[in-house]
Amino acid sequence: MNRVRRVQIVEVALRDGLQSVARLVPTTEKLALIRRLIDAGIRRIEATAFVSPRWVPQMSDAEELMARVPRDGATQYMALTVNERGYQRALAAQVDWLCYVVAATEAINRRNANMGLREALELACRVIERAKRDGVRVRGSIGVAWVCPYEGEVPAARTLDIAAEMISAGADEISFNDTTGRATPDRTRALFAEARARWPHISFAAHLHDTTGMALDNIKAAMEAGVAVFDAAVGGLGGCPFTPGAPGNVATERVVCMMAELGIETGIDPERLREIGREASLLAGDTASR
Repeated sequence: MNRVRRVQIVEVALRDGLQSVARLVPTTEKLALIRRLIDAGIRRIEATAFVSPRWVPQMSDAEELMARVPRDGATQYMALTVNERGYQRALAAQVDWLCYVVAATEAINRRNANMGLREALELACRVIERAKRDGVRVRGSIGVAWVCPYEGEVPAARTLDIAAEMISAGADEISFNDTTGRATPDRTRALFAEARARWPHISFAAHLHDTTGMALDNIKAAMEAGVAVFDAAVGGLGGCPFTPGAPGNVATERVVCMMAELGIETGIDPERLREIGREASLLAGDTASR
């Protein structure tokens, strides 16, 4: 057992949670949600994505949102991108963390980025190297790290090889994403244990969907492997709109409640968070899970 005593929750409702919402959420409502999350104790927020508005219209206000977020010196803002143009936009918007995502399978990269895994990874490493030169912290995010809806189970060796290249390029943190919510506790524990044994100086994060109701069990398994950074979305909002069968981010309020029961510190007020979760569900309205 290597369970940690304190964890950081990265709130992803603003990006991963809202990206598949049918209703276009106004910037003012996003800002109000960010302020409530900060008041509840959230200290890292994935606020937006610098991607094409054509494909993700919900993120079309990325620059405006980042220009208006509270800059209190304690809250860190992370933004996702998938190409060099997106990185330039994120840099200009003064993000604290860049999240660059690459899928672990050929099929997902072909469908989502119109390029193969090797090409996608080489592009990711170029952007990571540029970000490090520019003084931006980088999370290398690996999608479908355990199970792909097209190719099935992903070999752990492939996910680890992708992580190795991102780390060599300068990534500060690596996230393994259970995009389809099909990981099991044993495989979750094993993958993170191997990664932390290879790279003890690197922060590892878990992005675990609750599609099959296993997210909390997988979080416990990741903690047993020493992981201390977890993504979650208030109200359980969202999922990946570009991956079939991938709804259901784990709800932040459920994660925080579980941590409190286990005696693990988060610095987050669970009562405030429950209220925010109810409001966030209303904010989202009708969602489109594709």
